[in-house]
Amino acid sequence: MYYQTIRKMDTKNKLAKRIIRALISEQKQKQLSVRLKNKSRTRLINEYCNRKEASFKALFQTCLKHVSPITTPQVWISQFAHSGGSLLNRLFDGHPAIFAFPDELLNGAPAEIPWAEIDPNDDPQRWIEIFIDFLNPRHIPPRFKPATNHKGALPFVFLPLLQKQIFLKYLNTIKPLKPRDVFDGYVTACFGAWLNYQNHSRLKNFVTVSAPGVATLKEKTAGFFSIYPDGRLICLIANPQTWYRSALQAQPEKYADVNWSVMRWQENLRSVLWIKDRFADRTCLISAEELVNKPEPVMRHLAGFLGLPYDSILLIPTFNGDPISIDTSFKMATVDSIKRQSKENPTLSMDQSKIIAAMTQDDYQKFLNETVRF
Repeated sequence: MYYQTIRKMDTKNKLAKRIIRALISEQKQKQLSVRLKNKSRTRLINEYCNRKEASFKALFQTCLKHVSPITTPQVWISQFAHSGGSLLNRLFDGHPAIFAFPDELLNGAPAEIPWAEIDPNDDPQRWIEIFIDFLNPRHIPPRFKPATNHKGALPFVFLPLLQKQIFLKYLNTIKPLKPRDVFDGYVTACFGAWLNYQNHSRLKNFVTVSAPGVATLKEKTAGFFSIYPDGRLICLIANPQTWYRSALQAQPEKYADVNWSVMRWQENLRSVLWIKDRFADRTCLISAEELVNKPEPVMRHLAGFLGLPYDSILLIPTFNGDPISIDTSFKMATVDSIKRQSKENPTLSMDQSKIIAAMTQDDYQKFLNETVRF
């Protein structure tokens, strides 16, 4: 606010610039300048919408004329169900160097995409069909609620038709095409068609994507890293006892059979260890419990893993930059949330606890040996 006020005072002798230099640090000046520049697309959209002659076609054409290519590498945040992956992506959402891919645009898991089938010589229409099958949902309901007591979900304004046009336009500007260009084009189209996205910037390092289903990842990781050699993978693993309580509480029918459930957990963990063994420098293993109980040291470690400056916004779950209430099996560590979880999560019987311990003890210890402890 002060920065913009001073800018309006600017004169021929650059008085305002001298005031800015005296009152605001150089780092803050750069951050504010970037933020103001990034508002240009929003201003253009608002300008068209505020005109009496504004039309959907004019808005559409404005967005197509001002496409910001996104060519940054991806970070897959992978987890077995109910292990905190959605929470971690929301923590990354507000960081100024991160594009957090919205969960609303995930119809399945990115790991399920047939990466090897992306042939640059194919018809782009074929690529659209592949991405729509795996990534675009049939409908996009509002999901995240603000952290305050206000009713209603935060808006998510997205135009699938615009997404398709941006995707095709982007690919037509690149010759010759490489497989990565296809994926970059899709991410560019997703954020370009997200009309109320607030965090556009060219100074980004990564796109974070929730990628559940690590068992599938085992088959796809090599393809992912061949396209994104600068990409990263973060795998979350929950203590088997804690995980089973959360899973049972969320989906009692699905996880009623403790033996079947724990076998799925084992399959997931062994896939994670397999990936870590082969892509050690690009894979980071994190304990879900430590993420929620010791968020600051964990997020500092992950910022270092990604080569990003630590920012306190990494401790606040956000959607599109706005703080949100947490709707996930794993809650951030507060006294109230811990008490609430202990009441909500079902208590395991002694037999169930013994079965879980007998089946998972060795595998879980291997995971702990590969994990940074905080």
